[in-house]
Amino acid sequence: MDRNFTRLLDLLTLVPRHGKLSTPQLHQRLRARGHDVSARTVQRDLEELATAYPIECDIRSKPFGWGWAAGAPHLSLPAMDWSEAVSFQLLSTYLHGILPDSVMDTLRPYVEEARRKLAQHVPGMPLKRWPERVRIIPPGPGFVAPKVPRPLHATVTEAVLMGCKLAIEYRAFDRQRAKRYVVSPLGLVQFGVVFYVPATFDGHGDVRTLKLHRMLRAELLDEPSGIEHFDLDAWLEAGGMGFGGQERIRLVLRLFDGMGERLKETPLGPDQVVVEEAPGVHRLEVTVIQTVQLERWLWGLGNSVAIVAPEALRGRMHDALISAIGRLSYSQYRFSAQTDIGKN
Repeated sequence: MDRNFTRLLDLLTLVPRHGKLSTPQLHQRLRARGHDVSARTVQRDLEELATAYPIECDIRSKPFGWGWAAGAPHLSLPAMDWSEAVSFQLLSTYLHGILPDSVMDTLRPYVEEARRKLAQHVPGMPLKRWPERVRIIPPGPGFVAPKVPRPLHATVTEAVLMGCKLAIEYRAFDRQRAKRYVVSPLGLVQFGVVFYVPATFDGHGDVRTLKLHRMLRAELLDEPSGIEHFDLDAWLEAGGMGFGGQERIRLVLRLFDGMGERLKETPLGPDQVVVEEAPGVHRLEVTVIQTVQLERWLWGLGNSVAIVAPEALRGRMHDALISAIGRLSYSQYRFSAQTDIGKN
């Protein structure tokens, strides 16, 4: 087989069906796939491919870009089967947002082909209906996802994909105005309906967590981010998405209403031990990372849990509970008093 064949095939799949990519951009993505050739070679390849396939170079504005001609037929070798069609349909439903826009642009023709295939009326094909019979639902309320402009999402995911720095305008939760920063994005994490970007700020070595929807603008910079030296899994295991906290604690809980039996099915950690003390009452011990997320989860258990240890955590939860009771009493008194005044 001609050693150039796989390069030409990969290049053809990288040419976007919607929008355009410049020769340097296509060159960069081709190198990411393991093809170590010059930008000039890529340009010659594109010109050669354009003689056989309906791809064209848009020279109306700089930078010039390559794309498929409008209405160009989709090429699929070999034809998509039912398993592939179902897989692409589920991918577009559940991985939307977590994949780089450049990847989704590449996959879009396959997703469209999958939808056309699944729309066919074929009796006796159970797999065709699989996407209608599976769902992923959030463990909490069904929050509405914050809006992230598509160009912004595309720029950030491209920076993560290619390992480049970003110049961003970011508005923190407690700030009225956005500030400009140069950051090194080190990954993309979806938590519920929100996307987070672990990143380091220029001049600082600590990893901070940025919310994607709080970025107002993002510009891709031609500077390496150092993402290849970052271990996303290790960062997460150290409590990165717990909004800080690396201290490991020995958590001891007394669980009521059968909650202990439920946590046997989904343990909090590999060393978890659950002992029944009375019918429906269990003592649980496990080593976990002390995070805000842990405390929020404990709050969610309500009166089904009593914290035995550590003492510091039990004290914080106790103080927070007293504060909540105080606010509830104050709200009831204040608004009931206002109602009485209104009646008089």
